[in-house]
Amino acid sequence: MIRVEDRKIGTREMFAIIYLGIGINITDATPNLLFDIGSTATWMMPIFSGIAMGVPFLLLLPLLKKYNIGLIEISQQLTGKFLSGILTFVMFASVFVSMVINSRTYVDIVITMYYPNSPTPALMFVFIVVTVLYIARQGLDIISRAGWIFSPIMLSLSILLIILVASALNPSLIFPFAGPGMLPVLKGSIGYSSFFSDVILVCALFSYVRSYESFRTGVLLGFGLSIIKMSVYIAAFIMMFDYSSVENIAFPYHHFTRMAMLTTLANHIEAVFLAAWFMGAAFHFGIYLFVTAFLLGRLIQIKNFERLLLPLAGLTMFLGLLQENLYQEILAREIFLQSISGFFILYPFVLWGVDLVKSRKKKKK
Repeated sequence: MIRVEDRKIGTREMFAIIYLGIGINITDATPNLLFDIGSTATWMMPIFSGIAMGVPFLLLLPLLKKYNIGLIEISQQLTGKFLSGILTFVMFASVFVSMVINSRTYVDIVITMYYPNSPTPALMFVFIVVTVLYIARQGLDIISRAGWIFSPIMLSLSILLIILVASALNPSLIFPFAGPGMLPVLKGSIGYSSFFSDVILVCALFSYVRSYESFRTGVLLGFGLSIIKMSVYIAAFIMMFDYSSVENIAFPYHHFTRMAMLTTLANHIEAVFLAAWFMGAAFHFGIYLFVTAFLLGRLIQIKNFERLLLPLAGLTMFLGLLQENLYQEILAREIFLQSISGFFILYPFVLWGVDLVKSRKKKKK
């Protein structure tokens, strides 16, 4: 929890940041990208992707404990200001591009699934410039504390939704178990491992956390639960719609919620899931906007980086509106994710290797 005197966050808040950052990916077009590769074995891909991104994160943990500073400051000490600046820019660009692409996708979900007559610019303005910007301006401590209050609700509704549709799931549809084969599934999982890059990005926020133990425990719990949630839901999508059908469904999660019924009277409760999903999305992008401003502030050396939130929110809205349709958004996200995954996997290995070499040189001296 947060102590008033230092405004630093603890285990629960770190859990909320990771869970809301990663877990919500199952509700957008993420499954569609994976179904093209994994077919009936798509449910395994979050596990393999999590391992591919989890190993580099585990390499960063000893560095965070050793230096007791954030990822950017560690990079500066180990690689110098110039190379560290390049690495910080890549991280900033990855978060910002992801926010631009995904925010438009979430607005398209609202229009496609719920309010087809709503104007896109108006929804983008309300979502990004009003809701997300307001959340981001509260500061990381307030965001994470509110996120911790909301996370159990999201988790409970996720479990409830699976329970409500359990009777309609057909386990036989998940076979053949290995889909197209384990090799293509493994390659695809590594290629899309940047879905879980949040575990690397939050290392830049280490200075906001009260202790190394709180950071490690919170991130690992949120990371592990997000992997389980994505795997269970993708398996449920396949067992509900069948692979041959689900790969053609744009947003399977939202079709999934329409299958949930509480009583024999078939009362749909999708409005409850819609409200929870919208709040989760608002927190998700609020965290992303804060991290984007934080990274840009470190890059251009502005201490009061909060002043960057408004222009970044406006630019996100403007660039998001340039995307003409959902197909362009999915294609852009596919290219972006595959191109950035290697960076987040290799980045911690580079820092770990440089630190190892420097430590050995000091011992020799």
